[in-house]
Amino acid sequence: MKKIFDNFEEYALLLLFPIMVVVVFLAMLARYFKLFPMFWGEEVARYIMVFMAYIGTGAAMKRGAHVGVSFFTDKIVNPRLRIALEGLRIGIILFFCCAVLYYYRGIISHQIFMGQTTPALFIPMWVPYSAVPLGMFLVAVRAVQAFRAAVRDIRSTEAA
Repeated sequence: MKKIFDNFEEYALLLLFPIMVVVVFLAMLARYFKLFPMFWGEEVARYIMVFMAYIGTGAAMKRGAHVGVSFFTDKIVNPRLRIALEGLRIGIILFFCCAVLYYYRGIISHQIFMGQTTPALFIPMWVPYSAVPLGMFLVAVRAVQAFRAAVRDIRSTEAA
């Protein structure tokens, strides 16, 4: 179970990307050869791509692939100051994630109240909108994990 949670983003992307490719390929074949109407293919591909983008933000946070400037903080030799600056960085990320989650709670509850559905699939509109809170939750979790790893690395270099 821990392995699934630790690699959730990779597993989700590994599942979603081939599904998106197959749907787009089938929609292209259906349109080109006039086999059958696949009016929903573009919508499915679009929503899968949105989910992949937001799940990918969590994967990027986990790998430390987001743009960051660590030139100055790497020069600091005081481990307590480095940990404090790392805490500030993670605090800003968590504040942003919490703000997005807070405002999206209202957006999604409004979508549920309105009962709006997607044009082709007729699924509730809050389902595609839920990609953003999912991504922010993953970023927040991975940011906390990154902070713990950074503190552990700083302390291990201090002890050496």
